[in-house]
Amino acid sequence: MAEKIRKLSNSEIEVLAKIVGECMTGTQMDSIFHECGVRDTSSESTKWKRIFYTFQAKQEIDGSSNAFLNFIKKSLNPVRFVSGKNGDHEAILAEINKPLLLMGLEMTNEGKLIKTVVVTTISEVERRTRSLVSELQKRHIHADVVKCCKEEYLQENYFHAVFEAAKSLSEKVREKTGLQEDGSTLFNTVFSVNNPRLALNSLQTSTEKNLQNGLKEMLNGVTHMVRNVTAHELKVKWVVNEQDAIDILTTISFLHKQLDECFVVPQHIIS
Repeated sequence: MAEKIRKLSNSEIEVLAKIVGECMTGTQMDSIFHECGVRDTSSESTKWKRIFYTFQAKQEIDGSSNAFLNFIKKSLNPVRFVSGKNGDHEAILAEINKPLLLMGLEMTNEGKLIKTVVVTTISEVERRTRSLVSELQKRHIHADVVKCCKEEYLQENYFHAVFEAAKSLSEKVREKTGLQEDGSTLFNTVFSVNNPRLALNSLQTSTEKNLQNGLKEMLNGVTHMVRNVTAHELKVKWVVNEQDAIDILTTISFLHKQLDECFVVPQHIIS
């Protein structure tokens, strides 16, 4: 990062050094030092102490912690974790982000170090680092689901996260058809077997028609269970915990993938 970042306290350097030191061998550390253009000046053998003393001295010379943060970024490059020998990349990211978030920094899954809103309490750090994002990424959740609820699930506001994701299903169908209806009215019109606006398949066999009906019923089910409830019930009356949110968002993701496969059908073609 081009911007000069303030010098870190000894406690901050130590906690970061201990986390990073666990995901590399001594030889790998030498290589990363070299890649960063930094010389190990510690005269230590313990990995975290080598990191600590080297960058404690380095930031005094530079007047900033940029060199240390660059070392952390290179140490957590996702490519280094492909083999699994250096540990679980996601688990290490979760740990490193706890102290980083207190500094107003965050390491992304892509290995980028970005500035973010400074968190001020440990509970807030825990809440953000164990958020839905990790589980959703593991499940390869559809991008349209992530896009519509990202701000919500970073705050663990699961109630609104599932509501926004459910709304995105109607939005996609409207975009594909040009219709203005919403919810069940929209789905029943669009996925009618006899006169569809969108089709999942050729609708020639009973199996294909059942698949079309099944998609329609699943879309209606999500609307009735998630949108209609969350829109009219107070948040305290229907508590959506993290696991419920993951399950619901996974279902909505599946439906988005099915909608992506649907094609627009000119009404006069289907009898």
